[in-house]
Amino acid sequence: MIRAAVVSTVITVTLLLVVVAIVLVPIALALPDPRGAIAVFLLGPVGDLRHLGNIVETATPLMFTGLAIALMFRTGMFNLGAEGSFFLGAVFAAFAILTFPLPAWAVAPVAILFGGAVGSVGCLIPGVLRARFGASELVSSLMLNYAALFLGLYIVNYLIRDPNAGAMMSFRFPAEARLPRLLAGTRIHLGVLIALAACGLGGVWLFATRWGYEARIVGANPGYARHLGLRITLVAASAQALGGFIAAAGGAIELQGLYLRFTWQALPGAGWNGLVVAILAGNNPLLVPFAALALSYLQVGGDMLSRTTSVPAELVGLVQALVILFATATAITRNPRLLRLFAARRDGAPA
Repeated sequence: MIRAAVVSTVITVTLLLVVVAIVLVPIALALPDPRGAIAVFLLGPVGDLRHLGNIVETATPLMFTGLAIALMFRTGMFNLGAEGSFFLGAVFAAFAILTFPLPAWAVAPVAILFGGAVGSVGCLIPGVLRARFGASELVSSLMLNYAALFLGLYIVNYLIRDPNAGAMMSFRFPAEARLPRLLAGTRIHLGVLIALAACGLGGVWLFATRWGYEARIVGANPGYARHLGLRITLVAASAQALGGFIAAAGGAIELQGLYLRFTWQALPGAGWNGLVVAILAGNNPLLVPFAALALSYLQVGGDMLSRTTSVPAELVGLVQALVILFATATAITRNPRLLRLFAARRDGAPA
């Protein structure tokens, strides 16, 4: 099973590189130094320690959201609430840091656990609505992401805002709330080790436990799962809660690893990019770190290209958009349940 997933991922990544080349080469040929532009995009991210650190730093939150989405998708629910959960996890972690009277050693772990627990509702609610009432989790999760945004901004603005700051941001975090840096000269922090451990434990949960086995059965064949007597609603809702907790904890870890205070005023985008990571990894938790690093490599290379040449950032965004479109199309063509869903919607039949 794992070998087949690895082969599938390698094929997908190879085709994605072809897509990137098809877009990048014409852009580079329009520049005075095409070879230099391509070298910046391909070799710049690994040219020095600082940019290598940028790749790992960018990949860290994507591991959390990619893992969360992969686990939720394995139950057959296409829940896109990881973006809202990631944001809420950071908000409630900041709230815990600034308001809970805790000893210094407990501030960081309690903030992560509290942010993960409360933020998980962003994924749990769409799962419950689908399991209990048949509501489309795709639609409800997309809508709840923006509800999560405005709820989080309300909490920041009215409960933990620093009135002396020049913008809407929280009070500064105490030093004990920060996660330690792992490598001097970079911003790589302890969160990357937590993310790798989470992906490993996610693989164990999915492939080596009864709960993961039940989740895979429910996702692959709900009728057979019902015949076996599995409690489909409970299994699916549990997976959505777990995914939501992982995404929200990832938001808390991102905040505590890189920021001195809460400053986000929009959804950070980690959940949307995590969707691409999950698709590239074939919804396999053990492959999520590699997919996250690959996508981060493209992002860092594109950012360097836009800053060192006359290529506008919009064209770099076009490359990333094509990657997302291709990855999504690949997922649809490889997933029979998605194909049946789209066919049912097209024919006007219930999904």
